[in-house]
Amino acid sequence: MSAGSWTNLGAYVQLSNGELTHSSDLARAWTADWVAPAAGTGDVDFTLAVLYANGNGANSGDEWGTGAWTLGEASGSGNNPPVASNVTFVPTSPTKGTGLGVSYDYYDADGDSEQGTQIRWVVDGLNVGALNDQMTVANSWLTRGQVWYCTVTVKDGSVQGTPVEIGPVTIGNTFPVARNLEITPEAPEDSDELRLDYDYYDNDGDPQQQSLIRWYLDGARIAELDDSDRVSALMIRGGDEWEASVTPHDGDDYGTTVWTGIVVIGSSNNPPTATAYISPVGNARTDDVLQVHVGWSDPDGDSIQATEIIWYRDGTRYSAFNDMTYVLDQSTAKGETWMAKARVNDGLMWSEWVETAEVDILNTPPEVTSIAMLPEGSLNTAMDLSLVWEQSDLDGDAEMNSQIHWWVNGDWIREYDGWTSIPASETIRDQSWSVQVIPGDGDDLGSSMKTLSRLIENGAPTVPIIALGNGAIGYLGALDGLPEAPTTPADSLNPLVVLAHASDLDEEPILFSVAWERNGFVVPDLDDEVLVPAERLEPGQVWTVTVTVNDHWGLSESAEAEIEIINLKPTPAWTTEPEGAIPGTFTTFDGSSSSDSDGRVESWLWLIDGIGYSGSSIAVQLGTGTHTITLTVIDNLGSSDSVSTNLGLGSVASINGLSAAISGSTVSLSWDWTGEETLFHIYRSTNPFVTSADSSGLGEPLMTTLTPTGETVETSWSETAPVATMLYYAVTIEINGLEVMWLFEGMNTATVDATNAPASVDTDPTGSIGFMSLPLVGIMLLFALSSIGLSIYAQRRRDE
Repeated sequence: MSAGSWTNLGAYVQLSNGELTHSSDLARAWTADWVAPAAGTGDVDFTLAVLYANGNGANSGDEWGTGAWTLGEASGSGNNPPVASNVTFVPTSPTKGTGLGVSYDYYDADGDSEQGTQIRWVVDGLNVGALNDQMTVANSWLTRGQVWYCTVTVKDGSVQGTPVEIGPVTIGNTFPVARNLEITPEAPEDSDELRLDYDYYDNDGDPQQQSLIRWYLDGARIAELDDSDRVSALMIRGGDEWEASVTPHDGDDYGTTVWTGIVVIGSSNNPPTATAYISPVGNARTDDVLQVHVGWSDPDGDSIQATEIIWYRDGTRYSAFNDMTYVLDQSTAKGETWMAKARVNDGLMWSEWVETAEVDILNTPPEVTSIAMLPEGSLNTAMDLSLVWEQSDLDGDAEMNSQIHWWVNGDWIREYDGWTSIPASETIRDQSWSVQVIPGDGDDLGSSMKTLSRLIENGAPTVPIIALGNGAIGYLGALDGLPEAPTTPADSLNPLVVLAHASDLDEEPILFSVAWERNGFVVPDLDDEVLVPAERLEPGQVWTVTVTVNDHWGLSESAEAEIEIINLKPTPAWTTEPEGAIPGTFTTFDGSSSSDSDGRVESWLWLIDGIGYSGSSIAVQLGTGTHTITLTVIDNLGSSDSVSTNLGLGSVASINGLSAAISGSTVSLSWDWTGEETLFHIYRSTNPFVTSADSSGLGEPLMTTLTPTGETVETSWSETAPVATMLYYAVTIEINGLEVMWLFEGMNTATVDATNAPASVDTDPTGSIGFMSLPLVGIMLLFALSSIGLSIYAQRRRDE
């Protein structure tokens, strides 16, 4: 072999300097595994030489045969070899008893599954072909002291991983075992010798050597009997408890210690006998203490030295009460069943266990701990009676099915049985009442408890029910005669009346009394009156009435009611002048017809098309369209009310086609008018009348501060231009004597350029200082002379 290495050599195969030799008459077949060299090594050459024997039994005549092969290097496939890791023996310290195995983790980077893995076992230097590829070695192959190796070569079906060898591991000793321990005789007496028998076993076949035997009397080790398999009869007596233990040894290791059972040495003494019973006999309640009574007798006349008692609750041992002769009532509960077992000892022997009869724990009836009839204090026919009580139950049971009995004047009134309360309507003055409870818990009734008798005394009249408001008549009396309720809220226009009703639970006559207060002050002249006249009422007053009812025993109840006299809202109303508003004229809105039923109107607030005005009467110029008019009136106490309406007006009447021309200094106006004869008003200004372009065509009002320049009934008019400037003219009409002061651009307005008028014409605009120069100059001269005179007079006063 020119490259690579050998592994997993078969039996009788020897490896030396990379060459394998095999020479043995014991085997004609042999094996070895070749591990390829690293990738890139190239082709590998193999040669084989075989010696052929001729069978003559001598070292002559034999011939050699040889052969040679070349193994080419395979091209790389990209497959990564798998890897074996964590290869270990299982267990790590094996014995013949534990067996032997191998464990490892398989990993393949390509994710290939494990296929064709080789496992080779070697014991004491020899390959064990029978165990090839086996994960475990059977116990039959193992012998103490063997040295084992194992080689694992994992494979993914095509490529082998690197072989991993573990070892050596030595097969250790298996611990010996002692079993089937027995003390004989089976029922020894105090005259018998005790013998210990047992079986020794060792999985390795090791003989027993120096096993340990120990004897125990009543739990204490008897050292002088160590390693002895018998106990002399001289060392035992009746009642003794003996046991033994064996720790086997195979010359190397100790096995597990094994024990015999306890053997009790018999005696010629006769055992005593016992009797037992529980009191109370039969059944008990949860408030009873259970006590066990143990009796005994001994045929030998021996006295009793010890007693054992075991209590059982519902068939289960209750160890807390072991050897106790009683069980306290706090430890028992309803529904439980108790029983006890007992035995006695005469110093040598115990009697047989005896059982008591079972005792059932029955329900304990509840007890009333407190009882009361409510309400406390004096009772009268206006009060409901009620029962409250508390009860206790040792079993923790809730109250159930208790019996309730009511007693009146010493008689049991059965119709009230089970009632926890008595309505006031069932009681009568001067009756004596008491109540009795017999407590129940659903199973039993306990002892009853009864309250002391209590007297029903006179009851006060009922609290009067009062109604206060406007009405025609008042009322004091019973409910069945009550008139219709008064109206509220109350005003000062109608009388204020009180309606009150009450009754007496004892059905006795009652008397009413009435007291009035106004704004917190008593009004004595209205005592016992049920009506306050309207003339005594004013808005804002607060009236309080107190009604008291009395019976002839002096008991009384009272109630009061309070009411405030409201301020009624004023009523807004208005008219227009003229009655039919004329578009473009001033319309007068008159709110003087507004009224206030319980006061006077003091303020009128108008809102016309979003613009506010005040006063009982206002004049507003309205044009074409729908106008929203809202009037709010306020009375002398601040209450207010509003009314709102829409007023629709048609088109505004106007001349049409107004034109203006100037010739020299004369300005001439002309226009069209198709209506009835009317008076035309001419206005002139040096400023435009229309402030902005009127895209809506609805026009705009004329300034009310202007004075007409002229009037005419004709459809033309002229004048001499008063100033040399731009002149603006407007013409309005009258309808039914009212001037329609409304302007339309291009219809009743016109402009003329008078800047080129003759020089004799005043060149100052209308309204300028020049226009009024002479009057103003005169006035100013007067002020100047007056000022000079005052200054001279003041200077003279200073000089003096």
